[in-house]
Amino acid sequence: MPAKKKTTKRRVKKAPTKKVSKKVKAKKAPVKKKAVKRPIKGVPPIKKRVRIVVKNLILFAILFVLSVALGMVNTSEIWDQLFWILAILTGFIAAAFLIILLIFVFMGSFNRK
Repeated sequence: MPAKKKTTKRRVKKAPTKKVSKKVKAKKAPVKKKAVKRPIKGVPPIKKRVRIVVKNLILFAILFVLSVALGMVNTSEIWDQLFWILAILTGFIAAAFLIILLIFVFMGSFNRK
């Protein structure tokens, strides 16, 4: 085996940095922010939520009945199709509110026991 040569690492000198004069700005006193007192909006009580659900259920049930009635009365094909589509949409939304109302009723009955 041939003998290995010793290699030394050379250190490279860094160029001296130029001194840059920095303008010293006067330090401003930190501004203390005032705490704004706002009412914390949490989840409304269950009675209020049930009241909102009942109002929306009644509204969409009335719209469903109205659109079905107008769909039966109209003789024009365009209006007939429009009212049936509205009946389907409002019927699904009313059914969703009915399900939500039933959930609230069962939650209330389970919490009381």
